[in-house]
Amino acid sequence: MFSNKKKAPQVAVDKFSSLLSGNLALVGDLEFEEGLKVQGCIKGNVTHKPGTSSLLALGAEGRIEGNVSSYDALIDGTIVGDLYVEHLLELHSNARIVGNISYRQLSMENGASVDGKLTRLGEGESRKTLELPAPPVRAVEQSADSA
Repeated sequence: MFSNKKKAPQVAVDKFSSLLSGNLALVGDLEFEEGLKVQGCIKGNVTHKPGTSSLLALGAEGRIEGNVSSYDALIDGTIVGDLYVEHLLELHSNARIVGNISYRQLSMENGASVDGKLTRLGEGESRKTLELPAPPVRAVEQSADSA
């Protein structure tokens, strides 16, 4: 009648304040708060506003090429870059991650793949901000400096 089995942690998915639909592609860095659902493609870093309880949902058709940070994340698409999740990370069956992952709690379905290092954050660790790499110097700027 009663089960001693603990229920797996889940993220409440009520509504998303922002949506990048499947017919859109974005080139550049993006900062969000609250909920962001991505069905399209982003070439750039995706970070949540520090101090917010944000939720990132990456659909099966979605793709992000860049580093990603969020408070909670539901991943069912592809990320090529490092992923930092402060609280709960759910990797669904279509998830493909090529990069390192830092998380506090992890749920991973059969079929999900990770090509990188998994690092569990300790309970006492303070929140850190995602350190973004410096943008590459353009060849035009380099040639102008040498002239």
